[in-house]
Amino acid sequence: MNGRMYIINYSLFCFIIMTFNFGYSQSQINLDVDNDLYFNSRDMYYSSGIFLSFSKPINREGKKYFNHFKLGQLIYTPSSRYERNPLKYDYPYSGYLFFEMTKQKQISKNSSLAFGGNIGITGDASLAKGMQNLYHDLVLNLPDLAWESQMPQEFQVNIIGHYFKGFKIEDNINFTTELYSKIGTYQIMTGINFGLLIGDLTWFNFSDNIINMNNNKVSFYIGSVQEYYFHDYKLEGSLFNDDASLTMTSNKYRNLIELGFQKRFKNLQILTIFNSMSKDTEMQRTRRHPFLKISLSYQLN
Repeated sequence: MNGRMYIINYSLFCFIIMTFNFGYSQSQINLDVDNDLYFNSRDMYYSSGIFLSFSKPINREGKKYFNHFKLGQLIYTPSSRYERNPLKYDYPYSGYLFFEMTKQKQISKNSSLAFGGNIGITGDASLAKGMQNLYHDLVLNLPDLAWESQMPQEFQVNIIGHYFKGFKIEDNINFTTELYSKIGTYQIMTGINFGLLIGDLTWFNFSDNIINMNNNKVSFYIGSVQEYYFHDYKLEGSLFNDDASLTMTSNKYRNLIELGFQKRFKNLQILTIFNSMSKDTEMQRTRRHPFLKISLSYQLN
């Protein structure tokens, strides 16, 4: 199957999911796009992330819940995108296509607990190679990336958990914290996210976005993410076999700096977050890697 067929099948799947979601009421649909091309002339490391999600509120016996559904794709590449010799790579080629479901429960006015999981596929079936090369061909008018020795095609399962707690300092000034963990074949890790939010504080979040407003004001966020990885498939390969032809030692401790703002226009929310990542592996040639998240959310009536 060539790259154009990959993108056609992927787009059709997203369209079906989106059409299905619009049938619900009082819900929210969200599209997140992460990309590093805003800051680099070439794709490298965490190159792209695309996430289409749908969230539906539920009131049950006086308790408030959200059911979250997400379809996502992650793409990782080395910095030398046309190099054919994998021994010269500073990051393995890797893609992950997944579907995720979580249930978020309100604990108090400014706190919540969420549990769920995701299932997905790596390798050729993730469509990462076809998506990236087709984008480079049709939009950037660039040659195909090498995609030598990418992480092999394997089925992945992960269980995830989140705890969110916000603290009101003054009107529209809040301190937020989030604890989270992932356990499964793709990643075993734990982390904490904390930051300063200027805007309304809510107990829920959509598509892992910390900023969610109920009014039409502008809100701002600055924060930090601290993570510890016990296993990371995209660098180390499988826990159960040695099928990956290229692996690298994963940095156990990693961090991320976030700076973002959000504006709501009635039912439409626009969110932009600048991110600066530390190294996933010491093989990377740059000390930090920037990327930009652009998010569009629409509240369904």
